Amino acid sequence: MTWVTWRLHRLQLLLGLGLTAAVAVVLVVEHVQATGYLAAHGIEGCQVVDSGRCTAPAMAAFEDEFQSFARNFPMVLLGLPVLLGMFTGAPLFAREFEQGTHILGLTQSVSRFRWWLSKLLVVGTPILLGMFALGLVSAWAFEPLHYVTRGAIMTPGFETQGPVLGAYTVLAFAVGATAGLFFRNTLAAMAATLLVYLVVVVGVANLARPGFAEPAQATASVAATNPVPYDAWRLGAAYYDASGHEVAFEPSACTSADTARSCLENQGVAAQRAAFHPADRFWRFQGIESGIHVVLGGLVLAAGLWRVRRRVL
Repeated sequence: MTWVTWRLHRLQLLLGLGLTAAVAVVLVVEHVQATGYLAAHGIEGCQVVDSGRCTAPAMAAFEDEFQSFARNFPMVLLGLPVLLGMFTGAPLFAREFEQGTHILGLTQSVSRFRWWLSKLLVVGTPILLGMFALGLVSAWAFEPLHYVTRGAIMTPGFETQGPVLGAYTVLAFAVGATAGLFFRNTLAAMAATLLVYLVVVVGVANLARPGFAEPAQATASVAATNPVPYDAWRLGAAYYDASGHEVAFEPSACTSADTARSCLENQGVAAQRAAFHPADRFWRFQGIESGIHVVLGGLVLAAGLWRVRRRVL
């Protein structure tokens, strides 16, 4: 079964691995360029502007140099898991049903379970290992750009670095493969993969991730500097007048002539209390979110196994 599966799916497997490798190469090149720039301009380790070597002009020039990459390339990483799910997972079983080759495989003294498992392992294992590795490469590659990206715990840095990149692929691949078993049509399986992926990933990011831990709180007067660290994930803020009563603040009421402080003071704000997740929770949150998506992917695969064992193929 291994050889047969390889022959049937080698094209999409090799294309998927090739695309993953190409993205990894771009990330490595970017890391080398960023670290080289920092060293050449004497601003290694600079995360905030200060009066020493991390001057405002030097950091602004660094941001201008790498801002385009830091803004645009994460979009490639965001799309890669669902792309692999659609083009390697969805055709895995659906194409065999469309072409009728599943009948040949199941009449060669091969059990349904072995047929199902061998295809998942031969195609899925290298794809998933490659994406977990790519997530770690991405976290390493973007580390020198934290001043530009404002840290990794916020979107889109969180979704494109670390093991979640592989976990998202587990979900997308599982949905694609299982949808192929249910719909027996590659295009329908691709559409289902895209829909489920977007709903789950966006839903977890917006509804579940903020509650992975109790948010930290910081209070400061409007005259003080921002109480939230530059690389933290700010969840929201409450505003108070001089008497300590909560007041409403409308950023849209600010004019172009206002500074941040004057805008707050003009609306009667004397202090603010912000809720946030600090940057050092990144790996903890990565582990939680990765676990959620891997478990969901496992449940989807279990549904596929039920389909293989219980229904007429």
